[in-house]
Order: sequence, then structure tokens, then C-alpha cells
Amino acid sequence: MGMWDLRCMVTGLPLTANDPATAILLTSAEDSYRPATLGLRGIYNCYGTIDGVVEDVNAGLIWTYATERLADGRLAVRADESLEPTDPVDQLLQVVERNELSFGDDPVETEPALTLDGEAIRYALIYQPVWDALSASTPQDQAPADGLFERLFGESTIAREIYQTRLAEVAPLVRQLAAVDAFLAARDQHWAPPGEERQRYPVSLGASFAVTELRMFVEEARRDFADVDTLRAAIDQADRAVREHEDEDEDEAPPTDWSAPAIAALTTLTSLEVKRAIAVDEDGNPL
Repeated sequence: MGMWDLRCMVTGLPLTANDPATAILLTSAEDSYRPATLGLRGIYNCYGTIDGVVEDVNAGLIWTYATERLADGRLAVRADESLEPTDPVDQLLQVVERNELSFGDDPVETEPALTLDGEAIRYALIYQPVWDALSASTPQDQAPADGLFERLFGESTIAREIYQTRLAEVAPLVRQLAAVDAFLAARDQHWAPPGEERQRYPVSLGASFAVTELRMFVEEARRDFADVDTLRAAIDQADRAVREHEDEDEDEAPPTDWSAPAIAALTTLTSLEVKRAIAVDEDGNPL
């Protein structure tokens, strides 16, 4: 499939190489999805997930839980995938990402790459500046962590088994997730994996975005969240990242010693179309 891009589940902002993001593991809940873990911070790796996961208490608890479930057989990994107790937690996310190949209208795999108690674990990715802005802008700091935990996870066996005895240590992360969850609920948005149509900004897995698409996603986020002041800085940060892509695109443009017919043809295009014509191939990939 090669390297590919995603979009932030909350805002649709682009996730490209080395963009910071938070990953949340999801489980099915009736006809939707709900978080099964607190957020894991890392860097988007252009293969559908994050690596370089921050090794905090939460990451340690999730990985300890995964290795224990591997040992007792409740966590099952497909034969062509690898997950060992000596691996970093990053590897868990990479195998979970492979689950997406067994879903959709035309699945590549006939069975999930990883299941827990027979259920495929899914995931969501949120652009880190968006996560930080939302988790810092709501009055969750004074709310009891145990009450927020109940509201977030309800009867989730996974969350209870991971966090029940260590809740005080992860209380700040519970408040972060609760803030993001409350924002989604207020705007009638839903937790869902990247390719799921029930999320607001689904993408075709394996897509590599053209620079013009990156710009479009930023402008779409500006329109969609024009009423959310707390997200303005996050959108501006994504805008600056896209400008770097645009500058690189201009630097890689071919020389301007065009023939007269080519110049005449280009004069009929808009400036944006000119950039696309000389900077990307027919599939939208940078030349």
C-alpha cells in the first residue's frame, strides 16, 4: 500500500508524516464505537497509526494488560502478524491498525489481525494540537475522576481491567478524554475508525493527499469550526504545516522554459490549477 495519510477524527485536519497525534483504542457499542482506553501520544508514521508513543503510566498499563491477555489467550493475534511481550506498545497499535483491512465494503483480509475476547479492536486518531486545545478548554479539572471514568467507559470490561486500581495515577488523562468526548457529543460527532462513514471525516485507507487537498482540509476545518475559538490555534498550526508542504512543492516545480503552446494552455488555468498541473502527477502525487 505504501506510505499514506489520514485526517483528524475530530476536525478533518490532515495527518501527514511526523504530525503529532493521540490514538484511542475503540470497541463496538451497539451501532457505534466507544473508547476502550485513554489516549496514547505519538507521531503519525504514514502507515495509518502512530509510533514513538510517549512512555507514560497509561502506555505502561495498556501494554501490561496486552501482554497479560496474550499470556492467558484472551488476546489473539493472526498468524501472519507479530506481537511479543518484548515489543514496545507501538507494535500493539500497528497490529490494531491492520484490523482495518478486514472491514469495509471490499476487505483485504478475511479475519481481523487482533481480537480481544473475540472482538476486533479498532482505533481513532486525533491531531495533537486539537486534543490539547479541547482538553484544556473545558471545566473538567474539578470533576471527580471516578465519575468521569464511569461516564466515559460505563461497563467496559477492558477499561476497568486496565485502570480500576490505578485511577488516581491517570486522572489527568481521564479528564482529557472526557473533555474531547463531551465536545464530540455536543456537536453530534461520533467516535469511529478512520475509514468508517459514521465519523465526520472518513478517508479511503491508503490515500496519499496532494498538497491542494491538504489546503482544502485546513480551509474546511476553518469553516466547520469557525464558532470554536479554542480550536483556532490548532487550525493555524496545521495551516503552517501545509504552507511548508506548499513551499516544498514550489521548490520542486520544473523549470519555466515552457514552449509557447504550453504557456498558452497554462494561461487559461487558475493559479491553483497551474500549481497542480506542474507540481503533481495524474494521481495527485508530488513529482
